[in-house]
Amino acid sequence: MAYHNINARILSWRGLALGTVSGLALTAMAAPVMAQEAPPVEPEPTEETEAEILVSGFRASLQSAQNIKRNADTVVDVITAEDIGALPDRSVAETLQRIPGVNIGRFEKSSDPTRFSVEGTGVIIRGLPFVSSQLNGRDIFSANGGRALSFEDVSPELVGRVEVFKNITADQIEGHIAGLVNLVTRKPLDKRGLHVAGSIEGNYGDLREEWSPTFNVLASNTFETAQGTFGLQLSYSNSQLKSRTDASQLVDYCYRPADLSGGCARIFNLNSGGFGDVPNFTPDQFPPPNSVIVPQFANVRTTTLDRDREAISAVGQFESLDGNLVMTLEYLRSETSFFTEEYALLGRIDDGVSTNQPRPGTSYQFDANGNFVSGILTQNVGDAYANPFGRGGIPMDSLRFLRGTTSVTQDISFDAKMNFTDRFRGKVEMQSLSSNLRRDSVFGAMSTWADIAIDLRGSTPNIEFLAPVGAPADYFSSGFNTYHWFGLDSREQNDGTMFSLAGDLEYDLSDDGFFRKVSVGGRWAARDRANRNTNFSTWGNLSAPWAGRAGCAPWGEGSGCFANGPGQFGNGFIPGRFYTGLPGQEFAIGGGAYADEFPGASAYRTPFANNFQRGQAGTPIAGGGTFFSGGDDFLKEYLDGVTDQQWDAISAFGVSPERFNLGVNGRSRTTLDGQTVQCDPFCPEEISDVTEITSAAYARLDFGTDFDGGASLAGNIGLRYVRTNVSNNSLVAFPDPARFDATANGGNGDGIVQVAEITAACQGAGPGVPQQAFCQLSGARLAEFAALHTGEVIRDNRDINFDHFLPSFNIRYDNGSGIVVRGAVSKGISRPDLNLFNAGGVMGFSGRVTDGPLLAIATGNRNLRPTESWNYDISAEWYFDKVGQLSAAFFVKDIKGIVTSGAGLVSYPMLNGDSEEVIINGPANDLSGTLKGVELAYQQTFDFLPGILSGLGVAATYTYVDGSDFPNPNISGIGSPSVNSSGQPLNNGPFAAQLPLAGISEHTVNATLFFDKGPLSMRAAYNWRSDFLVTQRDDLFPFSPIFQEAGGQLDGTILYSVTKNIKLGVQGVNLLDETTRLSTVIDYDGTRPISAVFRNDRRFTFIARFDF
Repeated sequence: MAYHNINARILSWRGLALGTVSGLALTAMAAPVMAQEAPPVEPEPTEETEAEILVSGFRASLQSAQNIKRNADTVVDVITAEDIGALPDRSVAETLQRIPGVNIGRFEKSSDPTRFSVEGTGVIIRGLPFVSSQLNGRDIFSANGGRALSFEDVSPELVGRVEVFKNITADQIEGHIAGLVNLVTRKPLDKRGLHVAGSIEGNYGDLREEWSPTFNVLASNTFETAQGTFGLQLSYSNSQLKSRTDASQLVDYCYRPADLSGGCARIFNLNSGGFGDVPNFTPDQFPPPNSVIVPQFANVRTTTLDRDREAISAVGQFESLDGNLVMTLEYLRSETSFFTEEYALLGRIDDGVSTNQPRPGTSYQFDANGNFVSGILTQNVGDAYANPFGRGGIPMDSLRFLRGTTSVTQDISFDAKMNFTDRFRGKVEMQSLSSNLRRDSVFGAMSTWADIAIDLRGSTPNIEFLAPVGAPADYFSSGFNTYHWFGLDSREQNDGTMFSLAGDLEYDLSDDGFFRKVSVGGRWAARDRANRNTNFSTWGNLSAPWAGRAGCAPWGEGSGCFANGPGQFGNGFIPGRFYTGLPGQEFAIGGGAYADEFPGASAYRTPFANNFQRGQAGTPIAGGGTFFSGGDDFLKEYLDGVTDQQWDAISAFGVSPERFNLGVNGRSRTTLDGQTVQCDPFCPEEISDVTEITSAAYARLDFGTDFDGGASLAGNIGLRYVRTNVSNNSLVAFPDPARFDATANGGNGDGIVQVAEITAACQGAGPGVPQQAFCQLSGARLAEFAALHTGEVIRDNRDINFDHFLPSFNIRYDNGSGIVVRGAVSKGISRPDLNLFNAGGVMGFSGRVTDGPLLAIATGNRNLRPTESWNYDISAEWYFDKVGQLSAAFFVKDIKGIVTSGAGLVSYPMLNGDSEEVIINGPANDLSGTLKGVELAYQQTFDFLPGILSGLGVAATYTYVDGSDFPNPNISGIGSPSVNSSGQPLNNGPFAAQLPLAGISEHTVNATLFFDKGPLSMRAAYNWRSDFLVTQRDDLFPFSPIFQEAGGQLDGTILYSVTKNIKLGVQGVNLLDETTRLSTVIDYDGTRPISAVFRNDRRFTFIARFDF
């Protein structure tokens, strides 16, 4: 009910808002009449480069960006349309990395650095992820569960310029601490008359070895009438990309005795479930003496990505004859689809105890420091319980992963700018935004046994999976030795809408006084967001050598038992192909469902046969292939239900006890209020539906004065107030009385928990069984604890409200000769991911025996609040030419309330009218710190050089960021805002406390050398960043901290003007074949051996551009 009431309230607000806009629009139409006595206001000149597709040269774009930065009200960097078109950036995310202080991620999910993202992902500004996104100054987001736009989904061809604000003014929409990215689209009145521009491109990746097209067109025209000027612009962009990434990985480096007589020295016990909590070593004891470093196993992957992005934009504008009214109606729709297919060969030693040994007759090679260099890894040679006939071999999984993603973002906006008099102006804006995302994923894994040859002497690890000694020649290709191992699927379906209304009034106080202008305004926005995500929670075992066959397990379970008689064990189990009659061997290697027994469920494939790692490493398996799950269109088969049928048949054959969780389909749940619901396919706990309403108002005063000699002082001071209202609907339950009162548990079954029933349960634990903590309660606290076991279910739909006052101050001194000194101070907020407010579940004992709340719950936190920051900037800028700039900026961010795992208190009402304080274990605003840094920038054209050299120019930036004051948030789901189970503590390893803040490169350099003279334009750009922590805990075993090593990438462009209106060119990405190298932390000293090398395409784009 609460959710429907909230939506009804939004609809009523929307009705009021639409009525208000209609009135304001009528006022806008009347504005020219009101202003007729004032002298006409000439339209301000615009930079034509904003509406062009590479027509006036790269120099013009640099000059335009330089002018915007010099005259800006606050700290901002800009990339114009010309600059966007000058390099082969296939998404806005790639464009952003060219801006000082901006980095982008290179993995689809930061906590899973195994899947490389060719076009970049999350944006980090000045070392922090608290970034907001806008389109023409209005909020915009993608349905990825978070608050910002997925910049990799945005076609750069439709953008006139990109603005990155690193401090703020009071009139800007709140919601960012690191920075604000504003995408400014082209408008027809920016460039009057008839214009048609566009490009046709062919993209080729030399690793994928396939072509993909891109087509862009923009047409605009203006029409002069007796009422004013009308402008119409239509644009369309379709961009396809086909890419491939190869990866070589070394997994679970650990310290072992130099003679290899023992396994890994573990600080904490470790298995596939995570870390234990009792240390085996203290920091001064680790690593043990006389140890060497050995990887436990290795992986190889090859991944293809097909991306198809289509964007449509339509803009209509009207400007009155006197320029006192400008109205803009804009529609933008962007649809992006991604299809990913990954093949992987994965070693598997994940129990934390087992280890490898050199293949008989070989030995491991180490360097002088005891680091593994080369060797052939195997395991359990001579053990016919562990592998077929005791040949040896490490379990090798052949994994196939497919994912299809489609996201659509649609924005409709209207704004009207009015000059009521020559001093009094106004603006109204209305926006309707919708975004949706669907993501379907399926994994299938086969498994066999293999030795692993590793050679680390080259820049790319050489990894080869070898058939065990004595295996037949067709070991990997026959299907006889490969069994079906597991299946895993995941579904995600998100949608979000936002409606906003904003208005501003501006009055010029004086032309020559100190106080120049005052502005006031307000904004109201309502955002509905629903996330549905199964989050890879349905892993299920299809079969295993230690499980069953033909529907019968070796322990006699299954419908297939006795189908062929009692068998040799008397329980109907008939052991399989690798059983040799050893005692108990039926429980070790007598089971499994093999590839040749289910021929339609897998096939022999050779994804590694074609130039793996561009020839910098050998083919990782004989013939380049083995058996992989699924048919030719595995994802379609999964979505059509074919895969479910195959999984059902295989798991029924294999009778694994770990088969019951397999697959998202057909699940059901019993909710806290006792209802049984079908998941279809999302279960209640996988769905989050939240509404957020923000109301804001601001006042801003601009000041300035001019001095003799051309110097000037200008700035602004302002205050923004914002109120945020969050609404959701969750169920919370008090402890179930059946735990102590049920007759099966020793109670009397009357539904009321008595103290004696709790006491009896504590006494009945039995000798040697640890007692629960509540058994230490006594007296009144024990009685109160008993009384709280009501099983009462609370529907918590209370609104969450918080208010913020956000001051800002910006000042700029210009000496009139090119020297500008700037300062800025502001307070900003970054609201938490909406999922973190979700509070649902069953309460339990808090562990507080003597005092404090008796109940606790691990869930979201209704008392969570935005992260707050005071932002300080000071810069000195020297503009010595039209395209000539040297600047230095120093920034500080004093941040408090970063969300991590912690504890808080929430009061829950009870049916009897009382309320109970409950400890919330989950997200909390518990981290604070100060971040600081420096940005240097230089650009210049060398017009003074003779002849052809006068076409040269250079642009370079350097950024230093110090985030050492911050620990990493100890919270799950970082970077996964659509996962409803996020917000709980991470099961971190022993080195977490000493790690730097994730995502921060201490040093970042961008350097561009360009030539622009006559018909020829050339540009080479190199982007480099120092090493940084990708994740403090890898999602995959052994859950280690992962760093990305320092590295860069060289991109280039050559364009030639065939005529005034046509250009031909070629662009290249990753021209030096740079790889992305990861390393893993293995001790308290920070030792980091290389753990992965990713190599992706060198992309080449052949371009024909036109502008008429």
